[in-house]
Order: sequence, then C-alpha cells, then structure tokens
Amino acid sequence: MPSTNYLTARRSRPRLDREVPPAGSVHAAQYLTGTPESVLWGEVLLRAIDDFKIYTANRKDPEQNPVSGKTLRSILADGCDPEYWFFGNNTGFDAVCMVLNIEPDVIRRHLRSWMEEIGDELRY
Repeated sequence: MPSTNYLTARRSRPRLDREVPPAGSVHAAQYLTGTPESVLWGEVLLRAIDDFKIYTANRKDPEQNPVSGKTLRSILADGCDPEYWFFGNNTGFDAVCMVLNIEPDVIRRHLRSWMEEIGDELRY
C-alpha cells in the first residue's frame, strides 16, 4: 500500500463547493451586496421563511402536504416553531432584520397574506 502524506490526502478530498441552485430559486447572495455576514443572515432568513411555509402547510393539511418526519425534526430542531420565531416576542427575528436592514413588519405582512391564501390562522 503506497503511503500518502497529509498534503496528498488533503488535496484528494472533494471540495465542498456550494451546489448551483436550481433555476428559479432565490438566494440571499443575489440580493445582498454587503458583508459576508449579511449574506449569511439573508440565507438564514430565507431558510426560516421556507421552514415556516413547510411547517404551516403541513400543520394545516398533512395529507395534501406530506413532509417527512426528518424534515419536520430539522425545522423544529431549535426547540421553537417557525411561526413563533416570526411572530413571538424576543426571538431574534427583529435582530436579523436589523442586520439586513429590512423592516420586520414587511416579512410579517408577507407571511400573514400567505397564511390567508392557504386558509390558516396564526397562533401568535
């Protein structure tokens, strides 16, 4: 068996480059031109919006919107539901919006109108 040194082994590992997003998907890097931190928090916000929509759609009609248990566990991994993160008190959502220079109520209005479209009501 040939010996490989650390540098050879390190170069042979596959790179962890980000995959190219599917056409039509939204990513924060497309809209934010600020610091890497703002791009990161933008991705966090977009992921939270997706999680909110997946979670609430599944809660409303689990048979029409099936979601795997693994997906639900990953959404609820932090111990609080996505609806509470957006509409509850002192959750960090306002701080993320401040970093992104976004008005939190704009996002909340968007989520409320989406909830009306699917015929569900907010709990918070």
